[in-house]
Parts: sequence; C-alpha cells; structure tokens
Amino acid sequence: MNSATKAAISNANIEVTIAGATTPAGRAVTTAEGAFRIQNLALGRYRVLIRALGYRPVEVQAVDIVSAAPRTDIGTVALTASAVELQAVEVIVHRQDVLLAPDRNTFVVKDMPTTRGGNALDVLRNVPSVDVDIDNIVSLRGNASVTVQINGRPSPMKPAQLGNYLSQLSADMVDKVEIIPNPSARDDPTGTAGIINIVLKQKADAGTSGGVLLSGGTTGQVNAGGNFGYERGPLTFYGSYGFLRDRRPRTESIFRQNNYLDPVTFLDESGTRLQKPFAHTLTSSVTYALQEKDELSLDVMYSTRDQDESYGITYRDLNNAGVLTGLSDRLTTGRGNESSFEAALGYKRSFARKGHTLSAEASVVRDAEGGPSDVRARTLMLSGEPSGQSALETSSSWEHPHENNVKVDYVRPLAPLLRLETGYKGSLQQFHTSLDTRVFDNTANVFVPDTSRINDFTFDETVNGGYAMLSAKQGKLQLQGGLRAEHASSRFHLTTRGATYDKSYNSLFPSALVAFNVDDSHQVKLSYSRRIERPDEPDLLDPTAHYADPLNLSRGNPDLRPEYIRALELGLQRTGERLTVQVTPFWRHTTDAVRSIRTIDAAGVATRTYANIATADAYGGDGTVALSSGRFRGFAGASAFHQVSNAANVTPGLSINAWGWRGRANATMKVSKTLDVQGLLSYQPAMTVEQGRTFSRTQFNLAGRKKLMDDQLSVTLRIIDPFNTSRENSTTTDPRFYQISKRARQIRGLLLGFSWTFGKPLRDKEEDLLSGAGVP
Repeated sequence: MNSATKAAISNANIEVTIAGATTPAGRAVTTAEGAFRIQNLALGRYRVLIRALGYRPVEVQAVDIVSAAPRTDIGTVALTASAVELQAVEVIVHRQDVLLAPDRNTFVVKDMPTTRGGNALDVLRNVPSVDVDIDNIVSLRGNASVTVQINGRPSPMKPAQLGNYLSQLSADMVDKVEIIPNPSARDDPTGTAGIINIVLKQKADAGTSGGVLLSGGTTGQVNAGGNFGYERGPLTFYGSYGFLRDRRPRTESIFRQNNYLDPVTFLDESGTRLQKPFAHTLTSSVTYALQEKDELSLDVMYSTRDQDESYGITYRDLNNAGVLTGLSDRLTTGRGNESSFEAALGYKRSFARKGHTLSAEASVVRDAEGGPSDVRARTLMLSGEPSGQSALETSSSWEHPHENNVKVDYVRPLAPLLRLETGYKGSLQQFHTSLDTRVFDNTANVFVPDTSRINDFTFDETVNGGYAMLSAKQGKLQLQGGLRAEHASSRFHLTTRGATYDKSYNSLFPSALVAFNVDDSHQVKLSYSRRIERPDEPDLLDPTAHYADPLNLSRGNPDLRPEYIRALELGLQRTGERLTVQVTPFWRHTTDAVRSIRTIDAAGVATRTYANIATADAYGGDGTVALSSGRFRGFAGASAFHQVSNAANVTPGLSINAWGWRGRANATMKVSKTLDVQGLLSYQPAMTVEQGRTFSRTQFNLAGRKKLMDDQLSVTLRIIDPFNTSRENSTTTDPRFYQISKRARQIRGLLLGFSWTFGKPLRDKEEDLLSGAGVP
C-alpha cells in the first residue's frame, strides 16, 4: 500500500528469490486490492523484492518456508512515493512465437526471417504438422483433406487453385497461423484433417501507420507491396497490396514398365515445365463502432494472376533389352488467368453482461480460373529429326466457382462458470466448368472439335447447419460438449452427356472436450469430433478425360460419396516460463475414404480416377517443443503414425498397413540486438502409401535479418534450398505396370528483401519498451 495514503497499489511487480540464487523462483503482479500470492515454491529461505512505478523498491529479507509452516504471510508492505527520477530499468520479455492451447496451436510468424520476402506457402512450410508439396497442395499430418481458413473464414478454393492463391499472398501479410486438428461443433465440419487458419495482418492502432516491402531473388522472383493503417475515433481501416513476379522451372520424369506385353516394354518420359506468374493482391478491412456495444465490419480481398506456361516432354519407347524403338515429343504452351474476389459484411453486438454477444456475417466469393493453350506433337526419327507432319490442337478451359454464406452466432453466459454457444450457417456453392478441345485436320486445313474432350457441367450444393455447445469450468476441470446438425443437397449436371447426379443427405457432428489443469504448468485433455469431406471438386467429379499428355489421363467419378472421419485425441502439455512441451496421441477412423487409383491399358495409357474405399485408420502421436530462452527461440515438432486402409471393395492391392513419421525444427538465434539468424529443417523418410511408395524428402532454409533505424528498416537475406532437395519421387506398383515418377522444382537461390515501416503503432512501441528500451 501507499505509505502516506494507505491506498492499495495495483500492478506492483513481485519477485521471490531463494537465498544464494540470482534467478527469481517466482513472480507475481498485485491485484486491484494490492494482494499477491506465489505458489509451488521449494522449502528454503527467500527474499522478496517489490517494485512499483513511482515508488522506491522494497526488499523483504529472510522469509522462511519450512515443512512445519509451508505458508508465509509477509503482512502489509508500505511503499514510499519517490519524487526523484528513477534510473532506467531494463525489463527483458521473451516473446512467445508458439502458443500451445487445448483446442489449437498458434504460431506467430510475422517476424520470422525465413519467411520474409516469401509467400504464404513459405509460412506454412515453417509450421509443424503442415506440409506443402511440389504442386502447392497443403496437407495436415499428411492428409490433404484439410480446411484452410483465411481470417477464420473457410476458403472455397479447391486445393490446386488455393495453392496458387497462397503462392501469391505475401508472407509479410500473414500475422500468425492457427492449427486446429480436432475442431469443435462450432466450426465448419468440412476437412477431415482439421483446420489451418491463416490470420492476416488487418488491425490498425491509434493514429496512422504503414509499411513498404521490396524483395528479389536469383530465381527471378520479385515481391513488392505495402500496407496502411488508420484509426481515429470509431473508425479503423487497414489495407495492403502485394505484387509477385516469379520464374521457376520444374523437371518431371516417368519410367514405366508395361506388363501387358510379353516380353515387357518400357516408356521413358522426361519433361520441363516453366511457369511465369504475375500476380496482384489487395486486402482491406474497415471497422466502425456505431456505439459502445455495436460494431460493423467489412473485409474485402481481391487478387488476379496471369501466368505464361510451357511444358515440353519427350517420349522414349524401349524394348525389353532397353533399346530405343520409338521417339516423339510434345510441347504445350498457354496462358492462365485467375481472379478471386471475397467480401464479408459483419455485425457484432455486445450486451451488458461480459461474454454475452451476438454476431452475424454475410459473405460472397467470386472466382475464375482458366485460359487457352496450344499443343504441338511430333513423331521423331530415332536420330531426333522430325518425321512427317506435326499434330496440332488448341483448347480452352474455364472454371467459375461462386459461394454465398450467411451465419449467425450467439454466446450467452448461463452462470459464472457455464456458457452456451449456438448458431446457424447457410451456404450455397456453385461452379461452372467448361472445356473445349479442337484438333487440326491436315486434310481440311481447319481445327475440328474433339468430342471426347469437350465438356460443360454445373455443380450446385446447398448446406444448412446449426449447432449448440455448452462450456463449463469447475476448479481445475474444463468441459465442452456440442452437436452440429446439417442438411446437404447437391446437383451435378453434365450438359454434354445429358446426365444429372443428385444427392441429398443429413449429417450429425458431435464434439467433446475434457481438460484437467493439474497445476499452473501441467494440463491433460481429451477431445473427440466427427467431420466430413464432400466430393465437390471438378477433378473428382468430371468423368471427361483430361490430358496431362496422351499417355497420362485423369477422369473424375460423379458417383463419389462423402467421406466421414471420427477423431479422438489425448493431449499432454507442460508449460514453463521458457519451455513448453506438448504430446498428442491421436486416432482417426475414416469411412468411404476417397482415394486416387492408377490403371494402365494395353496401349500403355495410364489413367487416374477416384473411388471410395471401405475404411482408413490412422493412429500415432504428435510432439511439439517450443523454446524461448535468452538468445534462442524456436520450436521442433515430430509426428509418427500408423496407417491401415481397407480397399477390398475396390482392389485388394490398394490396401496398406504401414508406419510413417516426419519432423521439423525452426530455430532463431539473436546474434545481437539488431541481428537475428534463423534456420528451418524438415525431413520425411520414405513411406509406403496406397498403390506404391514415396521417397524421402528434405527441406532446409537459412535466413538472417538486420534491423536498422530503430527497427523501422530491416534487411533480410534468405538462402533457399541450398542443397537443391526440393524434389518428390515415388513408385507405383500394380500387377499390370510398375512406374517410377520423379519431380523437382528449381527454387535454390538467394532472396534479398527490404522492409520499411512508418508511424509505428503504439502497441509495438510499448513492446519495444519492454524488450529493452528502458522504463523511466
């Protein structure tokens, strides 16, 4: 208390140190009543140091904690106000880049040197349990059936289109990534692997602030952009712009043994794909406080992408002795166009009682993807010279996904430790896809339609769902239980075939969570959920043949059923001041799992299609260690799992029973107050998968960041893939053929980036003050 006025002093800092030690054994901050308590101290003699801004420090000596008297009350401590200027006190705060919670793990990535100047996919590559393959497909724990959210809203983009979008979203726009492997009934149930939520920077602090970014690399990559924030009274605005230009070649090869023929024959394919995207991305967020309890918000995202692409491939036919018997090549050139627009209008009402809220949101998404392409195919003599006329074709493909959503959420405390959450979401998803392919008739000297590769179809899906959830807390025990009910109906209409496929089904998605806080440092949790993956992608449904090339086709299956998954997780967590450890054993059971199947015919043409297998089970465990200590901070994560699938209903050869694991580590060392160095290493060994085996994969990146002008200017140098390990190799085994596939993306290089900020937000300045600038 104040020695003169006898008033309680709040927010005073208390440190307890055992005799002979220099590091405090416990800390606390006084409450509004001036009280504090420090628990879990070992027996011994302590000294208590009490400091409050504007008062002289007081140290209480010889405070004994013995077995006979484990509780000690030091009584009332009077502090004297200090009229003299205090010396600067340096307070060191270790920022937590990894926050491990019962329902989600959060990774703060905004200051990671290994992501500076990169894109959102580079950010995800830094997160444990998340993987991004060479085609930019995102997966969680090895499962690509994952819902990727942006600012808490599920993205309607399909995996390939979403990967392209994330590759043009600047990493400097990303604030943090949340991993939710076992979501509750409150969340959208789509995505059997769980949810990855990418949280963008979209908050402005008091006043005006902004920044500019420019980076370039030896690979031809150029990133540029900026952001601007403004907050004044009830109005808050934040906007950002990003530009990307890139040039990254990719090599691909296939060596296939065709067992249809006796003696067997071989096909050796090798090709190079070159993509040169030009992309622009705009984001904006506006919030207006109508009055103290009401708030309106508008979020808008818009992006465009133009991409020149070429793919040259050479085919070599070999006999059983490996002697060349045929030679041909094929060159595809085209220009792809993509655009994406998303807008969400939100309203939130806060009632008088704390935690009592009502929120509503309406959102629309309008996307487009496609463009023209031209093909020239030639038969070559064994010497490599052209033989005869070239075969020419041209095609144009387009996809227009649309989505409209409305949702309402209501939260009401029923008692001090009991809360009810309920809500509704309605969604209408539509997409229209068209493909027009024409081949050149050398006799008539005109392009004529290829009816086997012309299609036009529409897909409409409506989902209405509601949920209710109860949360309770009693002492060290936390309970949560919920149920979501949905009705879904879809119609797939294939115009070119005059066929229509209708589906309608109801689903229940229960969830439960039990968490027990053993003490302030240890927690045990058990969670359960049921989720769904709906077959609503054009590639999965469209039965029309799509050519990667004439010897490699893909066809969809319009009769696919949705797959359901039940997941059970046990979480064990220990949280310390500098070290947090989390171990999560899990079990997942999937019914009607969708799998891709490769077949080959007597002509040597390989076709990929899709089917529902009976069941797929996975069980194993994740482990994450987060460290924030002195000059070092970072995390390491590993996952080991056993996969068992039963595909007897499709083909016995597709079933597997195999073990796998993967690991990742990210470490940052503070070389000085203005220089950070960070490294990322990930490894996945060879694994058995359905119908084959994947080879091992390694990723390594290194980066350094130099802060200048009081951190208003920073310079980042990234060394990307120095050992040129960005490659994916696999084998496919079938009684009819054996195939080795190899793919590599050329991303090795140096990337140099500059970023400058102005009008630094007040909150960041306070963080700088706590991290070493001194407290007057």
